[in-house]
Parts: sequence; structure tokens; C-alpha cells
Amino acid sequence: MGNEKVNTPAKLIIYCILFGFIVIFDSVLVIGSPYVFIKVLNLILVIILSSIVGAFIREIFILNKKKKSHTT
Repeated sequence: MGNEKVNTPAKLIIYCILFGFIVIFDSVLVIGSPYVFIKVLNLILVIILSSIVGAFIREIFILNKKKKSHTT
């Protein structure tokens, strides 16, 4: 039980930045691609990655709330 993996805010912020760059790059591909098939695949990928980034950000807020509740 002592080997629990705890996400640190720094690690989550790094992942958010990484996924953010991927989302921006894929968004540019969606706009600039002349092929409909590539646009659809990249659009699906952008939606999935955006939800992952949102989950990481939500996890950061949950960690901050837990940290504040343990200190008071």
C-alpha cells in the first residue's frame, strides 16, 4: 500500500504542455490538409487529445484541493 503512484503537479503540467503542442500541430493539419480523410482523422485526434488535456488539468485542480485540505 505504500507504493502508491501519486501524480505531482509538475509532471501533470509537463504532460499538459506536451499534449497542448500536439493539439495545436494537429489543428493546423486539420485546417491545411486538402484531403477529407486526413482532416477527419486529425479532427478526431484533436478531440481525443483535448479531452486528455482537460482531464490532466482537472487532476491538477483536484491535487491542489487535496493539498489545501490536508494543510488546514
